Amino acid sequence: MVTAETVVAPKEKTYFIMAIILAILGWLALTLCTVGMVWIFLAVVGVLVWFSNGLLVAGLRADAVEVHPNQLGALDRTFREVCATLGLREVPELYIIQSGGALNAFATRHTGRHFVVIYSDMLEAFGPDSPEMRFLLGHEIGHIRRNHVTMRLLLAPALFLPLLGPAYSRSCETTCDRFGALAAGDVDSSLRAMMTLAGGKTASREMDPHHFAEQNKSRRGFFVSWYELISGYPTLSRRVRDLRQLAGDQPEPSAARNPLAYLFALVTFGGGFGGRGSMLSTLFFIYMVAIMSALAIPALHKAVERGREVQRMHL
Repeated sequence: MVTAETVVAPKEKTYFIMAIILAILGWLALTLCTVGMVWIFLAVVGVLVWFSNGLLVAGLRADAVEVHPNQLGALDRTFREVCATLGLREVPELYIIQSGGALNAFATRHTGRHFVVIYSDMLEAFGPDSPEMRFLLGHEIGHIRRNHVTMRLLLAPALFLPLLGPAYSRSCETTCDRFGALAAGDVDSSLRAMMTLAGGKTASREMDPHHFAEQNKSRRGFFVSWYELISGYPTLSRRVRDLRQLAGDQPEPSAARNPLAYLFALVTFGGGFGGRGSMLSTLFFIYMVAIMSALAIPALHKAVERGREVQRMHL
């Protein structure tokens, strides 16, 4: 079983070291190529993103149900226990939103405060004080404990790289699954929570984690391998397999991938930001504009100098 000392997935540490080295080189290259103008642009975009995230949080505070001792008190107690178990001193704000049947949760940050959001169907599926709910809450607390949101912004130049960006993101999700298992206290409850995410509230009651995990080995091939390599999340069958291994003595080797898929993944932008569509789109826009600026600004300087030379000739 995972412990507080082993909760961080080893691959996250490895990919983080690779990403931070490449990110430093990337930010340095952008600074030099754009004569520092990239930072002005990033500051402007950062303000816009900050306002956008502020509206998201405002929507939560206005429309979602805030969980506290006098509102959904059983869930509030569970949440505080999970925070204590995982060593998070400052308890984030917790909200429940009606999701139209979607099964999900997420964590975000704004103005120095962390927020955890649980979709209402997850609460209905698990109950407020179940080990499965502890797994779900623990997963989101894992993102906060590891400071993943901020880290992904700082590592942006590296996370846009094919293969590395998605791989780092997948390793972060694996770490958070381990945080969830630590909060739940047992692997079986963690598996039930994951099976509900995969098959829904009703079908998951009859699903077998062993057979679902076997899909990760038996359903392979070029397209599955390609899909895995460009995704910011491990496949659900892989996540179930990894959770099952936490209870075992010997980890199983990873399922082999089609070598050709690596070549295709090298020219495919994947989910280096964990599948957050809006964040990925925003940061992709920032990165591409920065690259275009790196190319355009020197050309603009040359054009200005040529214009000045023409003016001097006429004078």
